[in-house]
Amino acid sequence: MGRTIGGLRRAGRALSVVLLLAACGSSNSDGGGGEGGGGGGGAGLILTINGFAFHPNTLSALEGQQSMVTITNEDSVTHSFTLDDGGVSRDVPPGQTVQVTVPFPASGTAGFHCRFHASMTGTLRAA
Repeated sequence: MGRTIGGLRRAGRALSVVLLLAACGSSNSDGGGGEGGGGGGGAGLILTINGFAFHPNTLSALEGQQSMVTITNEDSVTHSFTLDDGGVSRDVPPGQTVQVTVPFPASGTAGFHCRFHASMTGTLRAA
């Protein structure tokens, strides 16, 4: 009986790990095109950091509105989400997810970057 209970516990743990990994997987893909982003206004946007790059590297929302951006860092080092104008800057430790309220430009575009890694850049686009 002990072997059966132990086996069930192991199977339960394995199932939990599989479900956790499936839930943590990102369904966003920039497909190499560099465009992306989600709805606008108060709708939440998803940004993933992976391979020292933002995915997608363009986020779109209604012009002049603030949007909640959920940022997940899948790399093994700390990155940041920093608006080029310095209005918002938030560090994202490795393996962590943070949320930030981001003001989108009244028209056109604005930039964001990682303050630790100059090659990591992206664009906010007013829709």
